[in-house]
Amino acid sequence: MTNVYFFNDIEKLPKALDTLNINDFSNHMVPIKLHMGELGNTYFIPPSFVKLVIDKLKKVGAEPYLYDTTVAYNAPRSTIYGYHMVAHKHGFFKEKTGCDVVIGDKGTEVNEGGYSFEVAREIYESSHIVVISHAKGHVLTGFGGAIKNLGMGGVTRRMKRIIHDWGMPRYCSEECDLCGICAEVCPPHAIIVDSDWRFDNLACVGCGKCVSICPRDALRYRVMDLQKGLSLAAKACIWGKKAIYINAIVNITRSCDCETNPGPIICPDIGYLVSVDPAAIDRASLDLIEGVKPGIFEETHKVDPYKQVEYAQKLGFDSYYEMLTM
Repeated sequence: MTNVYFFNDIEKLPKALDTLNINDFSNHMVPIKLHMGELGNTYFIPPSFVKLVIDKLKKVGAEPYLYDTTVAYNAPRSTIYGYHMVAHKHGFFKEKTGCDVVIGDKGTEVNEGGYSFEVAREIYESSHIVVISHAKGHVLTGFGGAIKNLGMGGVTRRMKRIIHDWGMPRYCSEECDLCGICAEVCPPHAIIVDSDWRFDNLACVGCGKCVSICPRDALRYRVMDLQKGLSLAAKACIWGKKAIYINAIVNITRSCDCETNPGPIICPDIGYLVSVDPAAIDRASLDLIEGVKPGIFEETHKVDPYKQVEYAQKLGFDSYYEMLTM
């Protein structure tokens, strides 16, 4: 069982990090993996919060830098230059935060669970890492936290596309009764069902909602559930490293920080968690949100947000936790 520490006053963050033996990060280069927000998004974790982590790492003798990878979709953050421009606009630059911002787009191959993952080179080469995640909704996975931050944000652009491709559906016509439920839940409307079942491969984002909701098993994953792919990728990124996870359960929007318009706030602010296990901190985050707004993510996105945590548990992470209030 893993300890997860809860607090709702951000001034308690440095003390919370002490409980996780942050002194062990001394004399190490430490990437701080975070999402610096899509252009126009206003709900990403602010630089003022991140600076508390930077200052604490510096105080114990570590050398931190802010880190993320380029994205797979068409947006300013799909290039290193474009991401730096967005990061600067959002307040993530050395003069304000006190450390460098590094955007990666190269990877190193890591085998995990029988699959090959291109882990971002800077993460691969690090022995210590801090992962700061905004707990919020996500149109494809129901919820985005530490596992999503690593599983998608810790790999290369090419690998991001591959993980999504793995979740695309394979159609078994002999099992299908053309009920149309799959088309109803498809976020990009890649499926059309009338007198036949039709599929737009280019529009599909590989979320696998259609597969998981099909009542007749007429759809199968091309390779695996997106949430399983994310959990495997997260393990490939950080297994064997010294890691600290911070989840901010505030500004809980319907959708991800990747979106310019992530939609409305769907749950009141709750607070902050720190832990040493991504599955434990994500389950604790979900449990806290469920306690305030039961079923909000599944009701909104038609996907079980706990699936990624359950996959991570099977991979050796520890999603069983004891919550301690600071």
